[in-house]
Amino acid sequence: MATDPSRKPNFEDLKVGAQVKAFRKAKKYSLSELARITSISEATLSRVENEQTPVSAHNLYILSQALDVDITAFFEAAAQPMRTGVRSISRAGEQPPIETARYVAEVLSTDLANKKMHPAVNTVTKKSLEEAGGLASHAGEEFLYVLEGQLVFYTDFYSPTLLNEGDSIYFDGSMAHAYVAGGDCPAKILVVTNIDGKSEGFINEHS
Repeated sequence: MATDPSRKPNFEDLKVGAQVKAFRKAKKYSLSELARITSISEATLSRVENEQTPVSAHNLYILSQALDVDITAFFEAAAQPMRTGVRSISRAGEQPPIETARYVAEVLSTDLANKKMHPAVNTVTKKSLEEAGGLASHAGEEFLYVLEGQLVFYTDFYSPTLLNEGDSIYFDGSMAHAYVAGGDCPAKILVVTNIDGKSEGFINEHS
């Protein structure tokens, strides 16, 4: 059944904070221990768990690694694990857009757990690096394809790069990066992330 496109649920609707808290307690981590492992401040984690602030997509990846759960566990408790012959179909309009701190995300294939790739369609509206919250990084690799509009791609080591509709980039996720809309309209991008590694030492994204 398709979701009403006029309504954009956020992470509060999905009770992501409650899921984070439950997984943290299952690991017997205190807030301070989880903050040390992830480099996400204890104050931010507390606000996330109490549904007082949205959590960024990158921080969700970091938390999934620290808590030893697939990122889909924050969205759908009944997600089934990857195994031989499994497939997942995401129908147009069935994945509700979710407002995060940096962009509006449509997370795909949430019915599969323990995936090696994490696909999403993100709508980027921020017009400056400062508005986007600065650079952030994560373990693993990332592929980005511009579906609509223009995107300014910021990274360490390189000058800001303008990507137009149809352009793509594959890069090392541990290189700090950020997305900014390059034109008057939002940019829509397909992002596929492969998270491989421990969460220690990640650069914290401002959430």
